[in-house]
Amino acid sequence: MSQQSPTSENRRSHWWRVLLPGQKKILFLAGVVLVFLVLVLGVLISYDVRAEGYDLDKVVSSEPLTAVYGYEDEYLSTLVNVRYEPVEWQHLPQNLINAFVAREDEDFFKHRGIVYSAILRSVLRNLSTMRYQQGASTITMQLTRNVFELQNKTMDRKILEAFIARRVEDRYDKKTILTRYLNRIFFGHSCYGIGAAARYYFGKHVSRLNLSECAVLAGLVRGPSIFNPRTSMASAETVKRETLERMLSLQFITQDEYDAAMATPIELAEHVDMENRVQTYMSQWVSREMTDVADLSDEKNVGMAIVTTFDLPLQQYVEEAAERALMAVEHRSAHYYPTAWHEESETPEALASAIKFFTDTKRPADFKTRGDSNDFKDLLQCCVLVVDGRKNHAGEVLAAISGRGVSDGIDRWQGTMQPGRNAAPFLFCATCSRKSAPSYIQTQDVITTGDKTGYEAVAELYHSMLPELELPEPEQAHDLYEGKFSIRRLDFARILFALQNSGRGYDFYSVLSAWSRGRQQLYSNVRNRQEDYIKREYADTVCEISPFVVKNKLVLLSEKLPGNGGVWSMACNRLGVAVYVWMGFDDPTRPCASSSSLNALMSRASIYLAKEIHRTARQRLKDRSVKK
Repeated sequence: MSQQSPTSENRRSHWWRVLLPGQKKILFLAGVVLVFLVLVLGVLISYDVRAEGYDLDKVVSSEPLTAVYGYEDEYLSTLVNVRYEPVEWQHLPQNLINAFVAREDEDFFKHRGIVYSAILRSVLRNLSTMRYQQGASTITMQLTRNVFELQNKTMDRKILEAFIARRVEDRYDKKTILTRYLNRIFFGHSCYGIGAAARYYFGKHVSRLNLSECAVLAGLVRGPSIFNPRTSMASAETVKRETLERMLSLQFITQDEYDAAMATPIELAEHVDMENRVQTYMSQWVSREMTDVADLSDEKNVGMAIVTTFDLPLQQYVEEAAERALMAVEHRSAHYYPTAWHEESETPEALASAIKFFTDTKRPADFKTRGDSNDFKDLLQCCVLVVDGRKNHAGEVLAAISGRGVSDGIDRWQGTMQPGRNAAPFLFCATCSRKSAPSYIQTQDVITTGDKTGYEAVAELYHSMLPELELPEPEQAHDLYEGKFSIRRLDFARILFALQNSGRGYDFYSVLSAWSRGRQQLYSNVRNRQEDYIKREYADTVCEISPFVVKNKLVLLSEKLPGNGGVWSMACNRLGVAVYVWMGFDDPTRPCASSSSLNALMSRASIYLAKEIHRTARQRLKDRSVKK
């Protein structure tokens, strides 16, 4: 290939040499500017493309609630400890609108989602310090950040947030944007949205807030833990004054209105009834469980999705079956005898006798039955827990109820009881650890068995399973052997579950995972088997003797509790489904709680209910296996 001549090279560079030095500098700078503008344009186009990937329907469809889902990802309920009360635009007082605009975005009704001067000021400040120090968020940008989980404080996030905010402004009007914003922001004490905040702090609907209260709430969102009137009234007064001053300077209020609001004291509601929000037994259970693994009061966790082990069809069946069982106890009528209990009788004569038992047995005079209202006070209660015992699923809660109605807010599985004779199997397990153990066990005489076994051996077994359990002192050893000590119902179910699973201990759990709105995993359950509580040979021996009853590989337990504490029943198949039922009164001192006839009815109803639910749960798991 021929070389180019010096002449041709000179021709190409001739135009540059004839330029004056000043012209060369101008052209150089123009080139730099052009390259910079091309780069900026490319960056802006990339952000625009990224912003197009966000679904704007979430702005109006997504609520700031933590949702609970079943094992098949079906929606179950919201979490109970989230306070939320949605409010529409027409119910927002003008003073409230003005207060938030004054504090958060005074040009809200003028701009299109972005205030460019504020953005530039923020960029220059952050570049000068080489760190993120100052934002420039409009209300629209704050809503965008909340909906699409843009929480990282970086310039990349801020620019992306601005581009999405422009799209939000193009799609929705100002009323919609402000309404959605006020319905989502965090006000402390698990309050999400202005409706819940107005109810919690001032005990009133948002439409009835006065100017002073509007100013307090508008200032509160700047720092829910700092300016909270329930924790620091002085800080709340300060932020109230600052908000009112800002409203006055923008001519949103007059001097007279300012003076009147400043003179109005902040009066908090003494008692707030927030129990009208959606609640289920499933969310009650999950809420308690999640307190051990996540801080649900954190604003960043708003809108979590919690995936659980609950089986919705089975849960619905359990709730209905328990109520049918309670109604059978309450009413002397064959109409209330559940059809599902018919198979408990092998002959028509046996069925007629069973129905006659429920219809003819007299109820105590003070026995209160359920009426047309949802007032469950003093009613007979029933708790049911269904736990999966299959390999790789042991300990998963399939269904649970903790009383007659979730609206009373009582989790009776956290309540205590005296197990009585239901605890005899653990005494016998302790006996098995002694030499010549089989000859020690007298199933109908726990006192003699306990005396031969010894207090220390029995107490040691219980403490190996439940270290915090308070047991009778050695001088009250007979109370220990007879099960006359307090234990949480949930704990007793768990150690019975271990006994039926060859002595292996498992925690009961329902939460599999928790996800943020942006599908970021916040929590994942690690299924760890606990240490072996009881030697397998001891557990296998005990499960074959009284008070357990074994019929066709179904292990049953049903005994009256001491102190008129009700009845405890269990139905399970080894390494399979386990069902636990407690039936009784919250107040065991009530006269009807000591009625022998009523206790006989509860004993029959609770074991029939346990067997009914066990059959249904096993069939449900079979159906699920076929479906897979």
